[in-house]
Amino acid sequence: MWSKEGGSGTSSKYDTFSDEYSHTSAFQVLAEIGDTVEDVAGATGVPQFGDRHPTGVASFVRSKKVSAIGPIFWLVEIGYEGKFFDSTVDVEWSDSTTSEPIDRDFYGTAIRTAAGEQVQGLSYDISDPVVVIRRRFFSVNSNAIAAYRHATNSDTFLGWPPGTARLVGYSAKNQFKRGAPLELWDVTARIQFRYAVMGASNEQAWYKRWRHEGIMILNDGVQQRARDHLGAEVTSPVLLKLDGTQERDPDDAVFLYTKLYGDLPYSGLGLL
Repeated sequence: MWSKEGGSGTSSKYDTFSDEYSHTSAFQVLAEIGDTVEDVAGATGVPQFGDRHPTGVASFVRSKKVSAIGPIFWLVEIGYEGKFFDSTVDVEWSDSTTSEPIDRDFYGTAIRTAAGEQVQGLSYDISDPVVVIRRRFFSVNSNAIAAYRHATNSDTFLGWPPGTARLVGYSAKNQFKRGAPLELWDVTARIQFRYAVMGASNEQAWYKRWRHEGIMILNDGVQQRARDHLGAEVTSPVLLKLDGTQERDPDDAVFLYTKLYGDLPYSGLGLL
């Protein structure tokens, strides 16, 4: 027999949002002589551990208190506990620095020796902003996330234009018991933003930039080995024009951009 009902709620941040709550119910159980506490706690009609509150709220049986009122009369108090969906979004900004090869200065001029030869082996440190977003989800689709690992943003995301953001890290953690209600997923996503430099557009921020050069050149449409200014065949790549002929002025070097990632709307990640 049902006896009584109660409950309470708390707010961890002293605002209008109650994020934790509990319910209590009590049941009168008519048992038989010799029945144990376990028999009474598991009696028909008494909620079992993991059962949801009958109102449908996300509150589940976490405790049972069994008291003997008489030889065959018992009271079972049921404690429910639950939390509202935690919609807190944690955002943290940091940066990531990489060293990239360069052959031009800040003004776009080729870096050359006094004799006009191009200098090789120089590098430039690029620091990219990285945002780490943490939040909870009811479910995670790892197959859909995998597609984002191979795509940059097709929409404006956190103020950054299309093509500049890339998902570089994603983790999701859940812990639950078999047969019990599924817990929420704790998700952490890392997104790196690339500021377009060296003449690249925003769309080309994550493209691979490479200088058009090679050992072979085209001469009247015929492929042949390039030669240096002394007429000897070269053993290292030389600059090429767009048509494949040899380019001798480093300031007129041709740079090409190769697209490696697809495009997806990052708003679809549901992080913000």
